[in-house]
Amino acid sequence: MVTQDVALALGLRRPAPDTRPRTAGTVVLPLLLAVLGGLAVGYAPSLALVGGTALALGTALLVRLEWAALAVVATAVFEDYLALVDPRLTKLLAVVLVAAWVVRRCQGPLRRATHPMAGARSSGRSAVLAAALVLVVLLLASTVLHPHGTTGATVLARWAGFVVVLLVLVDAMRGPVPPRAVARTYVLACAAASVCGIVTYAVGADRRVSGPVGDPNDLAFFLLAAIPLGTALRVGARRAWVYDVAVVVSLAALIGTLSRGALLGLAVAVGVAVLTRQLSGRAVLALVLAGGATVALALATVPQLVETSLEQKGDVADQNVSERLDLWESAADMTLEAPVLGHGPGSFSLEHREHLDRLPEAVDHDLDVAHNTYLETAAEVGVLGLAALLVLLAAGYLAARSGRVARGDRLAGAVCVALAGTAVAAVFVTEQYFLPLWLLCALGAGLAREVRS
Repeated sequence: MVTQDVALALGLRRPAPDTRPRTAGTVVLPLLLAVLGGLAVGYAPSLALVGGTALALGTALLVRLEWAALAVVATAVFEDYLALVDPRLTKLLAVVLVAAWVVRRCQGPLRRATHPMAGARSSGRSAVLAAALVLVVLLLASTVLHPHGTTGATVLARWAGFVVVLLVLVDAMRGPVPPRAVARTYVLACAAASVCGIVTYAVGADRRVSGPVGDPNDLAFFLLAAIPLGTALRVGARRAWVYDVAVVVSLAALIGTLSRGALLGLAVAVGVAVLTRQLSGRAVLALVLAGGATVALALATVPQLVETSLEQKGDVADQNVSERLDLWESAADMTLEAPVLGHGPGSFSLEHREHLDRLPEAVDHDLDVAHNTYLETAAEVGVLGLAALLVLLAAGYLAARSGRVARGDRLAGAVCVALAGTAVAAVFVTEQYFLPLWLLCALGAGLAREVRS
């Protein structure tokens, strides 16, 4: 006797008709989207193609938290290129990341109950999150006490954007976003940006390597963080040569920026790596040889361009030192005038000239930053805000160190090295408005030692 299932499989019986009612979600909505899409293609094909592509990419990022996180990390070093498309694009990616995190969080915990470290806790991660939240409270309090209109709101939004990205990355790296993938994406993006900057320099479009990030000092700050991470990622990788190339290209571009602060930070990073036995003498020699080969190659291929770059850098060196000393003095004076909560976010660009004993000589660029992360933070958010930022950096360092000590994790050790180097370089540039410091703190929290609760 043939059963119903067998008869249906053999085609002896027809399947029962689907009697479920058709809802608006299954009929009306797809039909409406099809009509709108057809009209858009008919009236503006190119705009419809761009809009459809953007919608598809946005939807993909929204439903996959890991894609959104890696997209934010990869595009940070291409900020000026993205601004050519739309100045709001970088902020939009951050908004998409937050939205993707909310969607993923609504689905349940980032770690499943069967995960081997489900329920684990990390004091290092908690310290990073606590320091970030305290910094947010101080920023809001300073803004309420000293509002500065549109300028203050813009600066506060930049602070808030990076704090939110830090918090989301720390949480996401507990589950679907592995810290190693984040570091890998950052290193490869910096290598690609280095190639763009070197090409721009070689064709004579700029006298220093810049490109994806308009200011060479800011680009150098990105690359400074990438070099230790790339050195750690190559160990045990199936294609170690990829990271070797990335490190060499990033090192060449960093040298080409002629950023003295970044070069000093690199020297400090190498020193910390040697003292903590994370870098052998052979590896240090390899880095020195790579740097020397880069300089020799540049002198052999474009000697006139290198000579012009060095001459121009020498001509403005004394002026740059004088300007920065004046700006540092102004920031220090602002801090002494309002030591607790500062003058409010955005105040330095508006008020720093009022605190100068003498106006600097005429220059061809705006003096709207202090060229010192710590003094500018103290001037705008006070000593309490500076203390919160320093605690955040220290918490990121200690969290990464705990992971290195507990597991011998080379990547965690590289985060420590990178944080030391970038913290020193931040003395000479204003970098709280760029990703590296925040990303390194997030990586430190993601790689921290965990214990079962």
